[in-house]
Amino acid sequence: MGDTSESVVVDENVIAHLPTGVEIISIVPTCPSKYVFTARINTREADGTLKSYFKKESSGEMGRIMLRGAFESESTFYSFAPQNVPQPVGWGACKTAPDTSFFLAEFHEMDDKIPELHELCTLTANIHQQSAGKSPRGQFGFHVTTHLGNIPTDNTWCSTWEAFFTRAMKNMLDLEMKTHRGEDTDKEMEDLSKKLIHFVIPRLIRPMESEGRSITPVLVHGDLWPGNAKHDTSTGRLMIFDSGACWGHNEADLAEFRAPRYRLGTTYMVEYHRHIPKTEPVEDWEDRNRLYALRYDLLCSAVFRHNSPYRALAMAEMKYLVDNYAKELEE
Repeated sequence: MGDTSESVVVDENVIAHLPTGVEIISIVPTCPSKYVFTARINTREADGTLKSYFKKESSGEMGRIMLRGAFESESTFYSFAPQNVPQPVGWGACKTAPDTSFFLAEFHEMDDKIPELHELCTLTANIHQQSAGKSPRGQFGFHVTTHLGNIPTDNTWCSTWEAFFTRAMKNMLDLEMKTHRGEDTDKEMEDLSKKLIHFVIPRLIRPMESEGRSITPVLVHGDLWPGNAKHDTSTGRLMIFDSGACWGHNEADLAEFRAPRYRLGTTYMVEYHRHIPKTEPVEDWEDRNRLYALRYDLLCSAVFRHNSPYRALAMAEMKYLVDNYAKELEE
């Protein structure tokens, strides 16, 4: 661990979250990001133990909301899986730059291997099972705003999953269309969006909360892809992180398993459902999963606008769903 005079300057409010008597050895920038500055803080504790922390910083009101959400989300996940989530240490405003917020957690060196089938699915199912029925209000949502990348999720509490998911999908559609405004496919996208909201979502989501059926909210990670599920190189233990938590339908966490770009796929979903059965009506499961995955295709379309295949991919999935369900309800 290197040591330079510039590298050891740490804000007082960050230091306040570290153990008493800790010595800052160095700060090393980590993965570059458009939205946050990230760094590894290497320390020596009073007893000589070497320990590292992971820090995020971001400025402005968006940064404050984002890093508060990160702390609350990760803290909630840590409460259910303390062996598999880096322990959050704190968050707040920097003393020397009050407009800059920080998030602090224990640092884990991690590899880039795809999580093994059994371990990822077992861990995900265990968190869902342990958190079931523990939503603070018994509703769908979260007590603070969380983010997918730099995109905020409105987590205002809803009494039904249909209401929560409809709002989340509508917000993502609006963002995607705003990002691509002026393109040749705008009119078609607008038409597909309206039909998806008015016909497809009620058809695929409402039956799970009708005719005596109900959904028990569980703690949903919200961004469960291999980039956020890696092994600690020291212990070999699978760690999950960078959650955008909400209390929602457990199957929503399988959305990103579907996308070929994440190299998980059907076998992971089959393994997950060995632990938790598919929600009734089971015959809707495949297209529910398609609908859940669509939201992440739209996210990628909004974030990676230029020269990306994501709008075409999202529109193809929307056409499939609209053709199969909107026309069914219109007739």
